[in-house]
Amino acid sequence: MRTVVLGLIAGAMVLAAMPACARACCGEVTIHPEFIPDAASDNEILDEPARAEEALPEELFYTEADAEILAKLMWSEAGGIESETEQACVAWTVLNRLDSPDFTGGTVAEVVTAPGQFYYLDWAPVTEELYALALDVLDRWNDEKNGGLGTGRVLPATYFWYAGDGSHNYFRDAYRGGTRWNYSLESPYDT
Repeated sequence: MRTVVLGLIAGAMVLAAMPACARACCGEVTIHPEFIPDAASDNEILDEPARAEEALPEELFYTEADAEILAKLMWSEAGGIESETEQACVAWTVLNRLDSPDFTGGTVAEVVTAPGQFYYLDWAPVTEELYALALDVLDRWNDEKNGGLGTGRVLPATYFWYAGDGSHNYFRDAYRGGTRWNYSLESPYDT
């Protein structure tokens, strides 16, 4: 439909630009009514670019290797913790640091393996459950980075540190002291 309309417009422009003598030698041009778009199809054509913008694919900000690294880190740092929300917060801590200009590392791997930052074991197993949780957190983070709101973040973006006791991890917004996170955001995990 769009090609027909563009062709009609181009044809009309050519005819308008032709001198009268050229039009006379070519004869009279008739535009058949079935080729003239009605008001509904006019709107459809005008709305097409807006629909195309909505359909733009999201940019992907992570790789499968990032999910594997986060799964290994969650096993190392939160393997004994039963709460999926607390396990997910470990991954969010990494992503918070990745998004912050105050920390070094431009990739998940660089943030996780930075000296003295996390207890990361490269040989740690990638369990099915932790891999799925890592992918879920990365998907929510990716959605957030693409402008999504209410994506299911379980740790505010200002929380960069935590310590644990084997049963729970305690997340803070300062290296020493600061505010301890109270898990007040709605969690998509623990029900």
